[in-house]
Amino acid sequence: MTASVTEEVVEGKESPARSIPRGTRKTRQEQTNGAEGQRFFLAKHGGTGGVPELGRELSAEAEAMVESLKTGLSYFVVSEWRGVADFSGRKPHLSREAAGAAPRAG
Repeated sequence: MTASVTEEVVEGKESPARSIPRGTRKTRQEQTNGAEGQRFFLAKHGGTGGVPELGRELSAEAEAMVESLKTGLSYFVVSEWRGVADFSGRKPHLSREAAGAAPRAG
């Protein structure tokens, strides 16, 4: 069984109902990939391997990658988040925000 999909075309444009694909809306956090609260550290020399021991902090992931290649050490990406609850709807909505951001009122 085959099905065909037809779209209504109005003056060379798609119909408004079909112009925005469903399920593609992203929150502000997803659009930035959470990079706004990230910090980058090289591992300390002689670390035990169990508990991460942070060494020198680097300004960007690219710099951390290069230093990791030069030194043979691993690097860590650390991010800090705060849980946020929105009780305005029928069901509570839980989300996160970067800890450095100003807390939302609500």
